[in-house]
Amino acid sequence: MIGPPTSMLWILLAVTGSATTYYAAIVGGLFKNSLLAQFRKYGEEQRVYPICRLLNVAGATSLALAMLIPRLAAPFGYYRRLFPGAVFTLLALTLWGASLLVYQRPALREALPFWYFDLLRTASRQERRHIGYAWLRIPRAMRWRFNGDQQAFRVWAELVRLTVIYGAYDPESPWTIWT
Repeated sequence: MIGPPTSMLWILLAVTGSATTYYAAIVGGLFKNSLLAQFRKYGEEQRVYPICRLLNVAGATSLALAMLIPRLAAPFGYYRRLFPGAVFTLLALTLWGASLLVYQRPALREALPFWYFDLLRTASRQERRHIGYAWLRIPRAMRWRFNGDQQAFRVWAELVRLTVIYGAYDPESPWTIWT
C-alpha cells in the first residue's frame, strides 16, 4: 500500500485520540487544572476556547482513522475498504468546518465549559487569580471531587470570591492588635 507505515498511523491515532480525550474532559468540565492555570498567569489575560480545539483534534483523529481503517480492512473487498475511509474523511472535514463556525460566533465559542465562561463573566480579574491560586492549595482528593461535581465547584469558587471581597479574618491572629 502507498502511504505512511501502519505503525506511524497507530502512533498518530494514539496521539490524536488522547488529545481528543483531554479536550473532551476539559469541555465537559471534568478537568479544570489547565483552565484554572490560565487565571494564574501574569500580564494580560488570554481567553482560551477549548471547544474549538476539541473540534480540531477530533477532526485529526477522524482523519487518522480514515487512513488506518482501510489498511485493517485489506482482506475484504475494495468497496469495503473505501467506505469507512470516505466516511471518516467527511467527518473530519465536517468537524473542521464546525470549528471555524464555532470560532466565528462568540455565543457558541463561549458556551462550553460553562463554569469557565461563567467565571469570566461574573468574577473580576483579581477574584479569578485568587480562585486559580486557591485551586493549588486544596488537597488532590478535593480537586477530584470538584472536577466531577460542578455545583460543589461553583459553591467553592463563590466562597473564594467572598474571601477576596471581604477579606479573610482570623480571630486568633496575634497580629490583629496592630491593625
